[in-house]
Amino acid sequence: MLSLIVAVAKNNAIGRNNELLWHISEDLKYFKATTTGHPVIMGRKTYESIGRPLPGRRNIVVTRGEMPVPEIKNPQTTSFEVSNNLEQVVADAKSSENEFFVMGGGQLYKQTFADADRLYITKIYADAEGADTFFPEVKEDEWEVLQQGERLTDAENNIDFQFVVYQRRR
Repeated sequence: MLSLIVAVAKNNAIGRNNELLWHISEDLKYFKATTTGHPVIMGRKTYESIGRPLPGRRNIVVTRGEMPVPEIKNPQTTSFEVSNNLEQVVADAKSSENEFFVMGGGQLYKQTFADADRLYITKIYADAEGADTFFPEVKEDEWEVLQQGERLTDAENNIDFQFVVYQRRR
């Protein structure tokens, strides 16, 4: 199964200068709880912005170039691989019993959106000024809400947000 996980502002913004727009502690905890134990797929720039493989996950970096393999501190639960073939990564995810998560960046979301089975979206109830990266539009006739959490407030940033999981309509 191929899923996309992302935090999206009201104007569909997801990033600026290769960085997240907000650092909402509850969203980061949700991301970790949702993706741990599953393969995560990311672009090279997203990987470089994180700076290390995410622990407890199979990390797949999609890039056209070569990348050095980093030292893995816990190879029993964490792995790292580089792929130059996004179509094969998507095919592997779609045929797997495991849920694979695309976690950015913008280009990878655009390239995998049509193949996604689920969307894990943290809806940020604010506009993002100066954003340069956007998520594709989620159309109600193509997606149905599978789960929807209550609307929460991040006191540190004074921003309301909500966790919503969508399933592709068949």
